[in-house]
Amino acid sequence: MKTAFTIIKWLFKTAFLIVGSFPVFRCGSSEEENTPVKFQGKVITDKDFIVLNDQFAKDSTTAYYKSRSFQYADIPTFEAVDDHYAKDKNKVYYCDEYREGQNYYLTKKQTILEIKSADPATFTSLGNGYAKDYKHAWLAGNSFDVKNVKSLTGINGYFVKDNISAYLNLKPIAGSHGKSFELIDQHFAKDNASIYYYGYTGEGQHNICILPCDRNTFEILDYRYSKDNQKVFFLGFTLKGADVASFELLEEDYSRDKNAVYFQSRKITNADPASFVVYEENGMFGHDFNYARDKSFVYMDDVQVTAADVKTFKVLGENYGSDYKHVFYKNKIVKGADPQSFNVYPHDFGDADAEDSTSKFHEGVKVTNEAVY
Repeated sequence: MKTAFTIIKWLFKTAFLIVGSFPVFRCGSSEEENTPVKFQGKVITDKDFIVLNDQFAKDSTTAYYKSRSFQYADIPTFEAVDDHYAKDKNKVYYCDEYREGQNYYLTKKQTILEIKSADPATFTSLGNGYAKDYKHAWLAGNSFDVKNVKSLTGINGYFVKDNISAYLNLKPIAGSHGKSFELIDQHFAKDNASIYYYGYTGEGQHNICILPCDRNTFEILDYRYSKDNQKVFFLGFTLKGADVASFELLEEDYSRDKNAVYFQSRKITNADPASFVVYEENGMFGHDFNYARDKSFVYMDDVQVTAADVKTFKVLGENYGSDYKHVFYKNKIVKGADPQSFNVYPHDFGDADAEDSTSKFHEGVKVTNEAVY
């Protein structure tokens, strides 16, 4: 029995050694070995070439941001921090790509900016172009002041915060409490003291303001409107006198309560809320504004079109409207226009914006030159 056990043990050990002497087979290993190294869409044959991420790479002599090389980088210690920042033991770099006006669609150019005041040892990315070291904060390579850089964290492409304050447009948000600050959605934020509305200003920056609301009853109605138990807000503005209980949203920046009608944050003088209707055609045609009506008047945004007949008025598009008697461009009568034969062209079509049976019109004015666009 002992002899049989010894033989079995010897066979097992021998089989293990034999199997162990063969290379382990891994699915796809040969395919991985044959897969060419690529950087920026080009196949790399240099065995010393190292791809650091989609934007940065290096070989034995040179570091690269896309197609551009670094002049004085320390290659052994060069590393990518994120898609825009890189560093070595001596320097920190911010890199970006841009296009020039006349060759905008043809040529991309890369820029490499050395951030001279940055400390490579403590430099880290916060994401979305933000970064910090032990002493400074940066956005796109530009430094800005924060109250507590050690606790600074990124929120999104617009906001960062530390334990003291939140920041927007590289400036502290007045009255904000950084540690508790958070975004509710794309237009509202909050901290332990306040509710905020923020929106794009059209100047490459956002605006933010504290809403004078009751936190416990605050409610978001849509991306523009919100309310609490006492007030209604449009963007960052209070709808003065609005009745919260009966307030409702209409189309195209209109709203109403039991007492009044509002366009954005403005009350429409003498508008009747019970009969107020927004023309559905606003969404069908190109317009710089909106048309609406009640039992007595037609409105362009919050302005009465006093000469318009409510019963026969219709929206024509491209800022035109008409009733049985007149054609209107915005809220003004188009002189000499025949409402029965008046026809509006969409922009970039036809010789002018509109025409009737005898004349052509451009932006509400009769024209004689048919080449007006």
